[in-house]
Amino acid sequence: MPIFARRSLFALTAVACLLAAPAAWSADDKAKSTQSEGKWVKFDAAANTVTVKITKDGKGAKPPADLEVKKGREATFKVNPTGSVLSRTSVAINGKKGEITDIPEGKTVNVYWVQDASDPKIRFARKIDVILSDEELDAKYGVDKIETD
Repeated sequence: MPIFARRSLFALTAVACLLAAPAAWSADDKAKSTQSEGKWVKFDAAANTVTVKITKDGKGAKPPADLEVKKGREATFKVNPTGSVLSRTSVAINGKKGEITDIPEGKTVNVYWVQDASDPKIRFARKIDVILSDEELDAKYGVDKIETD
């Protein structure tokens, strides 16, 4: 292979690596959320925050020490109920799209959150999943009891 061809191949490879690196880093950042399960307490529309009483320790990425949530305590999360899909807090109720205002007090929820980009001392909820109770699932799908024989 001539020297010119080798240098051209090397240059193209280097450029491809440089272009691919930022995309890989940003994808890695997006994957670093923490999942916390708790009971829904309230949504404050004026402050754009939700409060959840944590019932299970978080899973996923380890947050900074000052943002960790503690089992049995209330935690507040900043939300963005409107806007583009990339920037708002999405809500799913039993797997279907919902709104933050649709979540009743006392429901079990999973909150997927990260450190807020604009204020590192605040938790930002990217996604909130409402978990239906066994009774609600039974009523919805017409199953009273699973028999085991």
